[in-house]
Parts: sequence; structure tokens; C-alpha cells
Amino acid sequence: MAVQAAIEPDAYTSEAAFRERTLELAQAAVAGLDPHTPRVVAFPEAYALPLVFWLETPPAVRDAPTALAAGMRLLAGALRLRPRELLRRPLPAALYRLRAPAVASVYLRVFQEAARAAGAYLVAGSLFAPLMDEEPARGLHALGPEAYNWLAVFSPRGRVLARLPKLRLTASEQRAGLQPGRFGPHAIRTRLGTLGVLICLDAFHEALVERVDAAGAWLLVQPSANAAAWEGPWTADARRVEGQVWLEEGLAAKLTDREHLRYGVNPMLNGRFYELRFEGKSSIAAAARHLALADEPRGDGIVHATVELPGGGR
Repeated sequence: MAVQAAIEPDAYTSEAAFRERTLELAQAAVAGLDPHTPRVVAFPEAYALPLVFWLETPPAVRDAPTALAAGMRLLAGALRLRPRELLRRPLPAALYRLRAPAVASVYLRVFQEAARAAGAYLVAGSLFAPLMDEEPARGLHALGPEAYNWLAVFSPRGRVLARLPKLRLTASEQRAGLQPGRFGPHAIRTRLGTLGVLICLDAFHEALVERVDAAGAWLLVQPSANAAAWEGPWTADARRVEGQVWLEEGLAAKLTDREHLRYGVNPMLNGRFYELRFEGKSSIAAAARHLALADEPRGDGIVHATVELPGGGR
């Protein structure tokens, strides 16, 4: 199941609001299914990014004209208290580091609960933050100063199976202070077989799809957030239409003639985030064809399909 989600600002202002919104979407994705039916639920790229800016922050941050202005408002107080620590790194990375403990803890708790509620292998929506780990003496802590576009994958029991960074960044992500991650474990062995996860642009790169296929993944999940008009000109070639390129050169094309990959899930983010406006039709694909496609490139939606599991199960 692909969860197509629109950004609702009020859903990011508190842990309770984020939980309510996320559980509502996760439960809608599996509504009507036999509780014993194996399922995979995937949220979009950057679904959790607004938490960095809006979780328990003043209204002036949400009302800022741009993400940069919002970030500066968030950092203003912290810079007065800890100027040396924060100024040692670029300001965007300093913001992600500052916000990571509160944001990551909410993110992990809520999606853990969502995976359990849905009884699903759940690919959470991504956020911008340092990669985080947890151990008794230090609690939840950053693994380094660098910030990534990363997500967590959960089992139906709510256990984190992997924390995966995006590998190929857009120019806007680089300007936003993010670093590219390293490959692995982007092919995750589960009781449903091996699942591949490549975040948005990653799944357009042949070399990365090849690596996931070679690792034995039968399903490729591609959480996406595309800040371009779906019916507008393609950003790389104005003679083509953005949405048409996604559908013609996206997962359906990438799955063709692979050794192991058979199906793909592409959940897409929609809505406005400061100066950015995201649009996209979520889809579920097989080789050279789409099994299911969202009706509209805007707003919420659940896209679902029933497919055979490796070994002939369902």
C-alpha cells in the first residue's frame, strides 16, 4: 500500500497531533484487510520533515515566508545560548542537529505505533536529521554532525529493521545542508522476503536499482516528494510533462527484466511546505505497467494492490 499524504500543518505541532494523523493514514491503508494478510505500507519522502520546523515551536516559525527564514527564527535563541557549538557547522546542519533529539524520538515512537496498529511492514516517511542511535548510557543520540534525508523501516511488531539514508541528493537538498548516505542496508531481509528501499531520486539511478536487485529484493519501495507541478513541464526538459516522465521512466520501467525485483511502491507527498509545493500521483507498479495509480496528484489517497509473495504466497 502506498500512502499519498498531503502536508497538514496542524498535524506537526505536537506529538499527539502527529500520532493522530499518522495512525489515521496507516489504518486507512489496511482498512478491510484480513488481519492475517501480510502487508507492506509505505509513507512518502519528507513526510516527517515539517516536524523539524513545527514540533512545539512558536507560530512565527510556521508563518515564516521561506524555510530558510523559519530555520533562522528557530536558531536565533539557540545561537545566543550556544554560539560556538552551533557555528562550527553550516547553519542548516546546525538546525537539524539542534532539533534531532526531540524530533527523532517523536518520529520513532509514532511510526512504531503505526506499524503495530497496521500490522504491517512499514516504510516510514523520511525526515532531515543526523542518523540516530540509542543505547542505555547515552539514550537517543546522533551518530555524527552530518545530516541526512533518512527514514526507518519497521516490522509489524514495531521493531526498527533499518535506518536508511538517501544516497543521491538533488541540488536543493545539497543547498539545504544534507549529506549523501552510503549504500546499505537498502535491501532488508524480512519474513515476506527481501524488501528494497530507495528514496525518490535513488530509484531513478540504474546502479542503485541493480544493487537492490542483486541483493535479492522482490519489492522496491520508492518514497518520493517532488516539488514540481505534475502537469507542468519536466524540470530537466521543458518539452516533456513532469508526471508523464515519472510514469514512463519510473518504477514500471526500472523493474523490467530484473532478476528478482517484481513490484514497486511509490508513495508521494503533496501540499505546500513554505516556498515549496509538492505534487504527485502515488502508484504501485510491476514490470512495464502500473497495477494501481492515484486519481489525483494532490491531496491524500491510499493506493493498493494485491500481489504474489515470493514462493507463491499472497
